[in-house]
Amino acid sequence: MGDGSLSQDEIDALLQGADETPSYDTSGSSGGGGGGGDDLSPLDKDALTEILTAAFATAGGMLGTLLSKSVKFANPVPEAKSAADISTEIGAGSVCLFSTLSGTVNGRACLVMSMENGSKIAHLLMGGLSTGAMETAQLETLKQGFTSVIGNVTVQIGVKVSAPISGSPVDVSSSKSSRDLILPDGKTLIRTTLNLNIDGIGAFKVHYIISKSMADEILALSRRTPNRTGYGDSNGGMNVNVSPTNFGNQSAGIGMVNSGPQIGIKGVSFPSLSTAGAPSGATNLNLLMDVQMSLTVELGRTKMYIKDILGLGEGSIIELDKLAGEPVDLLVNGKLIAKGEVVVIDENFGVRVTDIVSPTDRIKNESK
Repeated sequence: MGDGSLSQDEIDALLQGADETPSYDTSGSSGGGGGGGDDLSPLDKDALTEILTAAFATAGGMLGTLLSKSVKFANPVPEAKSAADISTEIGAGSVCLFSTLSGTVNGRACLVMSMENGSKIAHLLMGGLSTGAMETAQLETLKQGFTSVIGNVTVQIGVKVSAPISGSPVDVSSSKSSRDLILPDGKTLIRTTLNLNIDGIGAFKVHYIISKSMADEILALSRRTPNRTGYGDSNGGMNVNVSPTNFGNQSAGIGMVNSGPQIGIKGVSFPSLSTAGAPSGATNLNLLMDVQMSLTVELGRTKMYIKDILGLGEGSIIELDKLAGEPVDLLVNGKLIAKGEVVVIDENFGVRVTDIVSPTDRIKNESK
């Protein structure tokens, strides 16, 4: 119509269009199957990647020492996956090394690799004496070798989040089918895939698997201590990487991160200690790691006549061949290996190592 009014047909058409309101997807799903709250946010992935990068960096050095080769864990990529999907993807033909974590964080942590790669590592740990096939002896060797490696990862995670975390001794299992794979409890798990590069073998993938609830606990702890996690501090703070190999060689003014009570021991300037490299062709020492040896701290010695010994009683004073302030001797199975100074830790005596006896001096002492 020319007067600007609407016909009945036009009014009906407008009313029909108003009823056709657009529908929106309120499920929160992106179509990728992450499962909403079961997935990891980009920030959580970055934080978990940062923590595990530091933890596996020191673990790689420890495994390299056991293998006498250059070893590196690199490029951790965490992702949320269902337990069923993980079992299907990596369960068949794999070796699982697992430990139960306790303390601030609780649950099972697993390190999974293919049976072929596991047999290669076992072959190196056994000094080339294995047949290459994954048998009971090879599984036991992997278990002994990775007890310290996985334990180190657990300790370093605790250091990164400034919370005490301990792990049980590592156990091992092999899975021929997806149903045999031992995984942490829970329907949703966090699988972190890493590249393990071993000199002479090459690079292959291993998987570090924890439950989603354990990952949430670790991330919650890391958010409480933002300046103690991560390699780079956006606020300009200093981050100290603490590993078992540098506990006794810290520079003055740089302290270990420790959530427990501080021990009052005065700082001492230590001489640099050189680490002797492993001799070429040396047999692997992993099979001897659980052998116990007697460590003795000797304050001093003297020689006495029998008549003087028989005359000893309460209150007798014996003069030793050490001057006041001289270092004490540390002997392993009666052999001098180091010297140190006596310290008091709370109410107990301790010895701080100040000097390692060189191989040449050990030979001289044995020839006397």
